[in-house]
Parts: sequence; C-alpha cells; structure tokens
Amino acid sequence: MVTEDLELVKQIFSLVESGIVSGYDAFRYEAEVFEGYMREQLSVENNGVEVTNAERDFNGAILYRLLRELKNNAVKRGEDWAVFIMSCRRGGEVKANFEY
Repeated sequence: MVTEDLELVKQIFSLVESGIVSGYDAFRYEAEVFEGYMREQLSVENNGVEVTNAERDFNGAILYRLLRELKNNAVKRGEDWAVFIMSCRRGGEVKANFEY
C-alpha cells in the first residue's frame, strides 16, 4: 500500500467509525466494489454482543468514491483485490486487509 492509499484508508476509517451510531468495542467492515455499486457488511461488537445490523449514519456515496479510488489505485499496480476488509478494536490499531 502506498502513501496515497494510506490516506484513503484513513478517510474510510474516519467515515465508518464516526457513522456507527451506538458506539462500539470493535468493528469489522467488508466491502466488494463493483462498477457503480458495492456490497458491504458492517459487524459491530458492543458490550460483548456482535451484530450485523447496527445503526449507522454515513454517506454511502462518499464511501463508495473512496473505495473506488482505492481499488483503481490497486488495479494500476496490478493488485486487483476483490474485498477490502477493515477492522478495529477500540483503543487498538486499525487493520486493513485485502482478499484477492
């Protein structure tokens, strides 16, 4: 991952993290990006309970644009990933991974 990608990942984290309405102890965000749309899943753990239907409030269009840009950068480098995965435990480090 290059510096430009790191900045995109930081923006994606900020958008997702700030959009989790009821708070979290940990979360995992997965996205598959296609031309014109994406499939995503947000799993949130709060007080020991994990849910996949947590209330969220973030702009999907902005998130799609950031993910599309991240994917386009990877494709230019010959790293065409299929799934972007971001996970974080409160107070811990943010992890970003890709499935190919």
